[in-house]
Amino acid sequence: MKCSKCGAEIRVGSVYCQACGEPAQIVPDYNILEDDFLVSILDEKKKEEEAKKKAEVQEEKPEKPKKIWDDKRFRIGMIAAVIALAVGIIGTLVFLTSYGHYVNKGLALDKKEAYEKAISYYEKAIKKDSEKSKAKVLAADDYLRIEEYDKAEELYLSVIETDPNHIAAHKGLITLYLTLGDYSSLMELQNGTTNRKVLKLFEDNIVAAPLFSEKGGKFTDDVELTLTSDDGFEIYYSDDGSDPSKKGNGMLYDQPISIQEGTTTIKAVCKSDQGKFSQVITHKYRITYETPEMVEVDPAGGSFTSPTKITINVPEGAKVFYTWDGSTPNESSPQYAEPIDMMEGNNILSLILVDKHGKKSDVAQFNYKYNVD
Repeated sequence: MKCSKCGAEIRVGSVYCQACGEPAQIVPDYNILEDDFLVSILDEKKKEEEAKKKAEVQEEKPEKPKKIWDDKRFRIGMIAAVIALAVGIIGTLVFLTSYGHYVNKGLALDKKEAYEKAISYYEKAIKKDSEKSKAKVLAADDYLRIEEYDKAEELYLSVIETDPNHIAAHKGLITLYLTLGDYSSLMELQNGTTNRKVLKLFEDNIVAAPLFSEKGGKFTDDVELTLTSDDGFEIYYSDDGSDPSKKGNGMLYDQPISIQEGTTTIKAVCKSDQGKFSQVITHKYRITYETPEMVEVDPAGGSFTSPTKITINVPEGAKVFYTWDGSTPNESSPQYAEPIDMMEGNNILSLILVDKHGKKSDVAQFNYKYNVD
């Protein structure tokens, strides 16, 4: 080992330099390989210590709590809840646009007498399912209430076309035709079914019409018209063409109606105990009185030599007037009441007949030659 001050060799074991007296400093010889090796050992040891500290810190550090989403059961529950919610929303939307919902909305509005709004929901239901009949009948009932008869009839008929025995549709259509007085359509509807329940509707809702003893037409004499009701109901009639079922128009029938010359329209209707009217029956009578024919006379002229009475056959309700001087008789002339004595000589018996309507016949003349022997 050398002295750090003078560089002289110092003996082994000496604690100072013999040359300059400087205390000896023990400095080992420097070897770079030994130094690198030492550094690497120190580094490894340092890393081991750091790893150890880190492990200790990890052990001392509290464990982080698990996130709730990491729980599998929670995830499954949440997914199920979301699916259920989605199904519920879809179900609600489906219900709010369903046939049944639209019908129920319409029924609720009908209770409030909001018929036009109710119809809008029934129409939605029909659009949803045109094969079902309930919404069609309910809509038709409301159209009938607001007097849109064509639309009501169309819906009722569409239901009956699909189901010929549909009671509600028949009942509504019967009411419609009765309201309109469309008895030809009513009879056609009745004739189109053989179902007992449907036919019972006609019996319950239709009042039998009155019967006329004489149908309308052309006549040459007065018509004595008798009206009857098979059910014993009251009969109302008019002779001026007005509807007898309307208040103030009809006269209560209580005796035969005498129809005289001219044109007369008789309308008659039966009224049930419940106040329902039958079909109005109409007949038109055209009466034209003819000129009456001359009566039969016996004897009808001739030559006679003995007293003879002249007999005239006078129709019921008529009158015969006569003259013997050839003049034209009138209602101031003598009236025939019993057989007439034939006058002596050559005489002309002139006759005229006035019937019950005041119509006069042509003048008839008969020549009688009566000479007494």
